[in-house]
Amino acid sequence: MLDNRTRILGIIVLILGFIVLATRTQAQIVQQGKHFIEQKSDSTSRGGATITGYIYTDKKGVDYPIYLSSKGNAFIIKVSQKTGKKYRKYLPEVTAKLGTKKSN
Repeated sequence: MLDNRTRILGIIVLILGFIVLATRTQAQIVQQGKHFIEQKSDSTSRGGATITGYIYTDKKGVDYPIYLSSKGNAFIIKVSQKTGKKYRKYLPEVTAKLGTKKSN
């Protein structure tokens, strides 16, 4: 009888774990003016990053939305041409102009 209870408890814990994983991987949709942008949870957008509504245009003419980290640093999310992985490119000039950096 104890084995059945243990199995049922294990199955319940497993199901709850899958439910938590499924809800954490759902994409968020953020509105920027007339655009709705789907944002998937990944390592580059974790940690309290918020979108500013400003756009950064690089020297190639590509537009990127500007984010603020939890410490107030401005950054954009780029994709590496070699590996295809996303990474944060911090923009100290933009942080200075926005005046958002928090003092330690």
